[in-house]
This record gives sequence, structure tokens and C-alpha cells, in this order.
Amino acid sequence: MEYFEKNGKIIPYQIVHKRIKNTYFRVRDGFLKVSCHPLTKKTLILNYINQRFDQIHAKLAVSTPIEPDDQINLWDDTFEFVLSYGKFRYEIQDKIVVAWSIKTDSKSVKNQVYIQELELQLKKIKHEIEETIAKKGLSPLPYKIKYYKSKFGSYHRKNKEISLNSFLARLDPIYLKYVIYHEYAHAIVFNHSKDFYNLLNEFMPNHRVYQKDLKKIAII
Repeated sequence: MEYFEKNGKIIPYQIVHKRIKNTYFRVRDGFLKVSCHPLTKKTLILNYINQRFDQIHAKLAVSTPIEPDDQINLWDDTFEFVLSYGKFRYEIQDKIVVAWSIKTDSKSVKNQVYIQELELQLKKIKHEIEETIAKKGLSPLPYKIKYYKSKFGSYHRKNKEISLNSFLARLDPIYLKYVIYHEYAHAIVFNHSKDFYNLLNEFMPNHRVYQKDLKKIAII
């Protein structure tokens, strides 16, 4: 862990090198995690921290706490979480989620719940999404759902598929729609140019609101 000090305030940060194109800054568990390519210059990272110091410091003050084992967040709501032994399945009863699994790690079992909840939600919005993208000549793509530490979703041009973070099942469903439309827009415009955002605006006219919100959410 390293520390960036400014005006008597401190931001703890950790740089993690990965084979990725972009640099990601995430506030998590009381520190700033920076994921970047090994060739990314540290001076660029420090300049970013310096420029956004007040914003990052404010986020650290209210960063999302680690979720208790007996609690689960689903679709922007909080439920009691009960884990029992058995073949995996789960039931939602009022404000309680009861899950059965041979696993004893509540975090991994919750992730299984998130994946299935996302699959159910995808079925609900399937017609709406496909009707919207068809206007631009796009065909439906398969979804790959798993937990990612540094992204909400991505479009894979080579494999012709969209990856979705299982973490999205913890948020309001509107953010799932935003991520999906964002990745479908990349199927036509691969970069984040003006043309890309114009296209995304056609898919989802109010997308900027949700894009701005997601930047404030730390994946935990």
C-alpha cells in the first residue's frame, strides 16, 4: 500500500498491473485500487489522483462497506441471507433469500444467486433490447456472466459476445440495461468517440445519468 498526501489529507492507494488496455480507478475497502497495464507510467496515475484528489477522498469517506455474511443486496434492495447445505438452489421469501449449496463460502454462493438473477432479468428485458438494437441492424449476442473486479461489462469483437458483471444484480435493473446498450453500441463503434455516444443516445436517450452514477459505484 502506498499513500498520496495533499493538504494534510491522505489517500491510500494500490497499483495492480494487468494485461489490460485501460487504467481503472476503484475505491474499495478504504483505499484506491488502480488497475493498469505494466507499461503505464506511475506519474500519469499520480497526476490523475492529484487532479481528482477531493473527489476520491470524498468517496473514501463513504465507500461501500463489506457486505455481512447474513445479508444480500438484490436489485437495489437488501435481504436477509440464509445459507443451508444441499444442491444449489435459492428462494426469495418476503425479505429473506434462502440458498442451498454444498459450498460454505457465502460470497461464492451469493455470486451464484447474482448470476441466476441476472439470467432471469435478461429474459424479462430480452424483447425490449432486441427490438431496440434491430433498428441499427444488430442481431442478439450471447451473454457471458461472471464476477469482475474492475468492469461492469465488455464487448468481445472476436468472440461476438457481451460480458456482464454479476455485481449488476445488486443494483437497480436500469443499470443492467445501460451496460447492455453500451456494449451493443461498441459492436458498431468500437471506441468512445462522439459517434459512439450519439449511437448510445439513440439506444438509451438518458444514458448519461446512469453512466455518471456507475462511475461512483465501487465494485466489491
